[in-house]
Amino acid sequence: MNRRNFLKTATLLSVGTPLFAKNDSRLYIELPKKPFEYYEKKGKQKGGRVLIIGGIHGNEIGAYKAANMLVDTDLKKGEMLIIPRSNFTSILADVRGYNGDMNRKFESISKNDPDYHYVELLKEAILSYKPDVVISMHDGFGFAIENKRAWGQSVVIDELKYKNFELYKEAKFVQENANKYLKRKLAIINTKTFTGTIHKEQKKALTGWCLKHDVKAFCIEASKQLPSIHDKIHTHLVMLREFFKMYDIELEGGIDYLIDNIDKLNILKKPKITLEINGKKEILTYSKLLKVPSKSAIKVVSIEGQRGDFVVPHGVNLNWRSFHFNNLRFHIKNDYKTLYHIDIKRV
Repeated sequence: MNRRNFLKTATLLSVGTPLFAKNDSRLYIELPKKPFEYYEKKGKQKGGRVLIIGGIHGNEIGAYKAANMLVDTDLKKGEMLIIPRSNFTSILADVRGYNGDMNRKFESISKNDPDYHYVELLKEAILSYKPDVVISMHDGFGFAIENKRAWGQSVVIDELKYKNFELYKEAKFVQENANKYLKRKLAIINTKTFTGTIHKEQKKALTGWCLKHDVKAFCIEASKQLPSIHDKIHTHLVMLREFFKMYDIELEGGIDYLIDNIDKLNILKKPKITLEINGKKEILTYSKLLKVPSKSAIKVVSIEGQRGDFVVPHGVNLNWRSFHFNNLRFHIKNDYKTLYHIDIKRV
């Protein structure tokens, strides 16, 4: 698949829905397709080429929120492709992997797996974009510098050196320079993916897959135990600043602007939801109870707001795009956070 077809496929991506009898007297709803977001940036000056991936694990908020902040910036130098919410279903559920651990599915994945299309799109993005480096962003448990079993506050490499990739050398540059600005210091974790015996599962992960396909890749981890989302985002941006120095990437206004304005740039606003109920439009911007007749057909026509906004049915399989129900609450979320809800009741 060439790059043009990759972008087209990402736009048209959908997940199969369950079938029901036509004479079902319950209510029927159709939800929008979950977006697979990708944002390409190109500066006026030549520089490096970096691919940023966030949200593979849905409960690692600092990682995908930091990646999301890059989307609203322009590049002065270099090129960048940003995929901030690569596992949006898990982000909405606020779990590591709603359909299992996506970061163990890059070596092989069944076509019947609900994550299949997203994993394949990520692979296609990497191979077609041909970046100088892939940076996979995560929030890990604990503090690696204090606990050898912890992953938080670290730069993770698969080997000290892989082929002609000097992974440790670059990780050391990031660690030493980023630690000048971090209260909780970074460690370097070498998983020895290809030469060791402890972390063989990393061969199935994104960075291991990248290396096997001759693409340099690193994983960066803030700690889940940092006191706030602000601190997690800050850790990621400070690490990215050092990678950007190495790969000749410059943001218009500088990445320091993002670092200094994390809270200002992450203010949530309630989105506008447009429903179509039996052909009639209903626009909502706050919590409301809707009473509708049996056999009503409901469609979520649009969600107007911020990236990460979506309509999430309570207690229903999040892979479904359409289904029947009697009475149900729908959470209007921005990523993991419910902003308001809509209760739909059959009368």
